[in-house]
Amino acid sequence: MLRPTVKTILLALALAVATTAAALAQVDFSRYVALGDSLTAGFTSGGLVETAQENSYPALIHRQATGSDTGFQQPLVTPPGIPAVFQLTSLSPLVIGPPPGQGAPANLNLPQPYNNLGIPGANLHDILATTGGGIFDLILRNPAFHNTTALQQALFLQPTFITVWLGNNDALGAATAGVATDDKLTPAAQFDAEYKALIGLIGVNSTAKVAVALVPDVTTIPFVTTIPPVVVNPATRQPVVVGGHLVPLIGPHGALGPGDHVLLSAQAELAQGIGIPTQLGGRGTPLSDSVVLDAAESATISARVNDYNNSIRSAASLVNAAVVDTNALLSQLGTSGINVGGIEFTSAFLTGGVFSYDGVHPTAFGYAFVANAFIAAINAKFGAHIAPVDYSPFVFGLTPLPSPSISGPPQFSTAALESLGVIFRWPKPSAAPAPKPPKKNHGRPHKH
Repeated sequence: MLRPTVKTILLALALAVATTAAALAQVDFSRYVALGDSLTAGFTSGGLVETAQENSYPALIHRQATGSDTGFQQPLVTPPGIPAVFQLTSLSPLVIGPPPGQGAPANLNLPQPYNNLGIPGANLHDILATTGGGIFDLILRNPAFHNTTALQQALFLQPTFITVWLGNNDALGAATAGVATDDKLTPAAQFDAEYKALIGLIGVNSTAKVAVALVPDVTTIPFVTTIPPVVVNPATRQPVVVGGHLVPLIGPHGALGPGDHVLLSAQAELAQGIGIPTQLGGRGTPLSDSVVLDAAESATISARVNDYNNSIRSAASLVNAAVVDTNALLSQLGTSGINVGGIEFTSAFLTGGVFSYDGVHPTAFGYAFVANAFIAAINAKFGAHIAPVDYSPFVFGLTPLPSPSISGPPQFSTAALESLGVIFRWPKPSAAPAPKPPKKNHGRPHKH
């Protein structure tokens, strides 16, 4: 595939937009392709499984836009998933963990690229350059498609509509590792150049309409925000107060402050008394740097996400794309929440109903919420009339939906969950004609 320079792409796009900006016909989802990462794939509770994939936000968008469950192909995985999705295994004591074994690909031999090209773990660069390895082989199925990238496979399908939600993993690794360095956080200049190249290649090589989503501030997800930076009494589930003051946990650089975050991955250390002062029965030793995201690191990540989103907005204008402000949606969930059928949904871990138990990926309702955000943006931008997803099945359990579960340490005891100050509850939960394979990619694959 030709790889024109960013400057060449932008010049071509300027001409294309000038001649087509006024022609906003009804949207066509007959050949819809979704590019993204685990959020696009329908990943939930630490695994990829068909019961959740069937309600991925791209599948829901396609269903609403076409009125059909056929014509949108995904790399479905049989239960218990890849990796196996965590399940509730005991109520007393409360234990959640993965079942044995793992699932298998259900339509690995589909003679065309998948319409859903969301790849768990992929960052922006991967969509442009990576052709295989690990879970990429499940979605890209190389060498069956001659070592092509997700973008090349998307363009091969000659899409009429494309959604792009990328950038999450360009920031997430820093938040979950507690280290805001460039090996975990994609530099802003690199992101800007690669995102414009991605959108430019879509604009030059297809006539598809496009909708893009912004990157949520990953410092506000439950994986980061659930555990307070103070000692909590597991018996009362309330912060410990000594002399009228809260008792801070001990971080790698001393007492933690209100702007510091203790990650969900800190639970094993806290259970051993690490990070808890000796006068309260702890070891008095500091938490590891990898399980603490301090205020300065959080600010660095948030600023970088803001840079990413400025790049996304700028690139979106090149192809007259609809923009979905998923960053604002996450902020709303964390502040006022949303009310559906008299039930309040928030970003709270375990009890909010939007995030699955890995503290990162959505529940089935969460994906429906995202789908409706895309639909609203598409309708507003292109004058479409796609009906929103009905939340009733996701809220009231009228259809079988995957149960959220916890990702992280293999098991959590009741005491460990209670020490977080939370209450455990969970919401109830055709093949297309085969085209010729895409051409071989002569570019250099990127490896992690």
